[in-house]
Amino acid sequence: MATRDWALVFFTLLTQAAVGAFVTLHVLQLLAGRRRPFRSDDHRGTFFAHATVLAVLSAGLLAALFHLSTPLQAASAIVNFASSWLSREIVFGSLFAALLAALVATEWRAARGGGASQKHSWLSWLTAAVGLAFLYCQTAIYLLPAQPAWDSLATPAAFGGSALRLGIIGVAAGLVAGGLPPAESDRSGPFGSSSWSTLRGLAVAGIVVLAAELVVTPLHLLSLAADGSAAAAASAERLTGDYGGVLLLRIGSLCAAAAALAGVLAGPRLAVAPHVVRPLTGVAFCLVLASELCGRFLFYAMQVRVGI
Repeated sequence: MATRDWALVFFTLLTQAAVGAFVTLHVLQLLAGRRRPFRSDDHRGTFFAHATVLAVLSAGLLAALFHLSTPLQAASAIVNFASSWLSREIVFGSLFAALLAALVATEWRAARGGGASQKHSWLSWLTAAVGLAFLYCQTAIYLLPAQPAWDSLATPAAFGGSALRLGIIGVAAGLVAGGLPPAESDRSGPFGSSSWSTLRGLAVAGIVVLAAELVVTPLHLLSLAADGSAAAAASAERLTGDYGGVLLLRIGSLCAAAAALAGVLAGPRLAVAPHVVRPLTGVAFCLVLASELCGRFLFYAMQVRVGI
């Protein structure tokens, strides 16, 4: 793959990870609000979490510029908003970044002032909605009838799955990096329940979304085989033949990550729980990241147009 293609890989993965992480954090905050009122010290935790998401999103948007032959003309693409998914992607991506930056600034002021107000909750809802719209636009760009490997449910499954896998397990890794209390502690974390309870919930969700990809991949191969076109057959050959080793590496990484998360679930029952859970969560995230890089490489590598 050319440098510009790798820029596209990092753009899509980083921005999807940002959307997935923000939505995950938003859900955790909603669950926390049902358990107890929002506390003043919660603003510090959400500020750092959302600031990290903003940094990841910014890196992804920066990577997109390396894919463009004339980056300075990117802004002119918005004039085609009514007819172009690419223009809509640019608009919603920029709006997502702006709203997230505004939310981070609001939480920074709340953390410094010690306020416990949730008046900015509407901003969190709006940011989540725009982030999901951004992800939808990214997906729609690739649903091209001339590309049988892309023009299927496998594409939204790939992009949405990447957002969930990187988002959920990334949040889990961030929670662990922030420190865990003793396994028997019921001390509340920033999401309204004990840090261990939150981590266990994230681990279960992570295992589910990892297992889903093990179902999507064979179904995608079956759909390519049933398509009957030469382009679909060529894409399947690239996926299983030319880049079969990359596919095996991706599947192996997914399975290993699921095993690591299973270890995280068992962690609180162990006397050395924090010492075991921290590295296991970090390993799970690194494995998922490696798997998603392989998956996105395969996504672009199996591109074959009908008639060519």
